[in-house]
Amino acid sequence: MISSKILILHPQNNHLCFMKNLLRRYGYQVVQSTITDNVVSEVLHIQPHTILVNCFEGEEKSLQACKELKKNEITKNIPIISQFHGASEKKKLDYINAEVNDYIAQPYHEAELMIKIKNQLKIVSLEERLKSSKKALEESMDTIEKQKFELENNLTLAAKIQESLIPKSLGNIPNCSFLTHFQPSGKVGGDIFDVFMLDEEHVGLYMIDVMGHGVASSMLAVALSEFLILDVDRGTPLKKKINEFPYYEIVSPLEVIQHLNERFPFAKYNHYFTIFYMMMNVKTGELKYVRAGHPSPILIKNSGEILELNGYGTPIGFEFYEDYEEKTLLLDSGDTLVIYTDGLTEIEDEEGNKLDYDNLIGYFEKEMNIENHHYTLNLKKLARSHHALKDDLSILEMKWIKFL
Repeated sequence: MISSKILILHPQNNHLCFMKNLLRRYGYQVVQSTITDNVVSEVLHIQPHTILVNCFEGEEKSLQACKELKKNEITKNIPIISQFHGASEKKKLDYINAEVNDYIAQPYHEAELMIKIKNQLKIVSLEERLKSSKKALEESMDTIEKQKFELENNLTLAAKIQESLIPKSLGNIPNCSFLTHFQPSGKVGGDIFDVFMLDEEHVGLYMIDVMGHGVASSMLAVALSEFLILDVDRGTPLKKKINEFPYYEIVSPLEVIQHLNERFPFAKYNHYFTIFYMMMNVKTGELKYVRAGHPSPILIKNSGEILELNGYGTPIGFEFYEDYEEKTLLLDSGDTLVIYTDGLTEIEDEEGNKLDYDNLIGYFEKEMNIENHHYTLNLKKLARSHHALKDDLSILEMKWIKFL
């Protein structure tokens, strides 16, 4: 182990070596030097861990040397112990004002000097450790800031990708008009939905809510969106090839849900999700659906009656799932179907009431008294007024009017 180096400064040539020999007996490296006009340069050259300055009454070189060393940005951190030889109290105060770290007066005990030196070396060691820790902390904070910046950029890109998967225009679905809203609780979310033509007469529609919210949920939501893409050649679960014309067969909602449950087990993804999936004949209004743990969609009949689509089913991913229930109903022209995720039930209306199922029904009853329009238009405005959502929120409204 390298011992600490101590520099002994004298105001004039002094060949006494008692102090030097004493310190060396305690294992220190010792250098003696006479104070010159270039004391700072000399100290920088020697690079001591501690400086002992001999101070005598009537001389100013020692005091001036201490002042210069404490003014310099590099040498000011080297501890200085002044050794007084018959100095007055006023002289001692002058050195204290010059910011020397400690002093000892003749006559002194050997043990006292060693303790003072050890204390100063310990302080220097602690300051160096603190400085090193501070530097490491600053480097860590800089790394964290860079990682945070990169994460924010990646999240922004992920949000754009996810948003691009949300349908913007659904004007190509015959006999149907739509109004949609997607509002994640963070930059990305676990909600995803889509509407598409299965063939010339049948429309397919799903809304998915992956447990939780954030990056992991959004990744699974995007994976599900890709999995449910309508491409027979890629093996979509929505349609399957057959050997007879038209060489495909639309898969029933029940089979789609069962396939998802086998393909996305909780044990593999550590996530479960709810889904509402339906297929409807756009010409006749016949609708078949399965609700796998998803909030019950609301059917607002053109007659004014409000119904709940409450087919039974557990969320996707559970090993203990029971048989899903596929239900069929026939829409009347002018009927409206509202599908949503449970983030909607977390927001509050203008009166401060949470939109649980009963309050949501009450909301639609009020909307029905207004001139015929999309029932969720004001609901979208209400959702946008909540800037800090606790959960992701999606709304899809579909009105079916028989033209064909």
